[in-house]
Amino acid sequence: MESANSDPQKISCARFLNTGESTAAWNMAVDELLFESCQAHLREGRSAEDAPITLRVYAWSPPAISLGRGQAAERDIFLERLADEGIDICRRLTGGRAVLHDCELTYSITGSQALLGDAIGETYHRISRGLAEGLAALGAEVELAPPSGSAYASQGSCFATASVWELSIGGKKMVGSAQCREGGAVLQHGSVLLRSSEERLASLLKPRGAERFLTRSAHAVGLREVLGEEFSFHDVAEALKTGVEKALGFRFSPYRLTSTEKARVLEISRSRYENREWTLAR
Repeated sequence: MESANSDPQKISCARFLNTGESTAAWNMAVDELLFESCQAHLREGRSAEDAPITLRVYAWSPPAISLGRGQAAERDIFLERLADEGIDICRRLTGGRAVLHDCELTYSITGSQALLGDAIGETYHRISRGLAEGLAALGAEVELAPPSGSAYASQGSCFATASVWELSIGGKKMVGSAQCREGGAVLQHGSVLLRSSEERLASLLKPRGAERFLTRSAHAVGLREVLGEEFSFHDVAEALKTGVEKALGFRFSPYRLTSTEKARVLEISRSRYENREWTLAR
């Protein structure tokens, strides 16, 4: 697979953050913190090329549904079923439809438009090329999907349709991503399926999203289904990191959140992602 740079360069602002398993509220708050930090750097008038760019990988415990920024929770989700299933719920800063975060690795990339691309499609393309490179190293030869005009876009599930440059195998989506851009900063995050949880998600979607979804063939597929073996979170994380490094042309150095950043994450989590009003107010 062609890459932007076969010998990635080390730059001081490129960071790799592995936060492992956390709750839905914490996970979304960390992504917002990283996005916020990049915006603050740019507001201060410092070089966009020196703004922090962070590749983060994480997982969810307990499993959770994340809603797109403008998605109506009560319209699309059987909320009363979530507690019985042991599933949490949160709302993302980014758009799109519902994702059930269960058997997956979630990635996020935050950085300046100067490093990640001035246009939405350009950023999706660059990041997707890196993810595809990493998945290919594991044995999964994914395709970069063109824009879809199918009716599945009206459904409640993110994985019911492939958006531009998202990754699929045999027409079934393996990676679903969403993006937010503000003040010259970019946040893109997405789910890399280790195993598909779409059948379980379909049981939680109201008929608007579930009826056609259940009567058609599956639209999502995970590494387990494609390759017939389980991959550890660590192995997938390292493969994706290497692939993104090749696509973007620089290396990420290990990073950990500071005590100040952790305190800010708690503030963000409590004020927004643990706030039921924020989650359901659509």
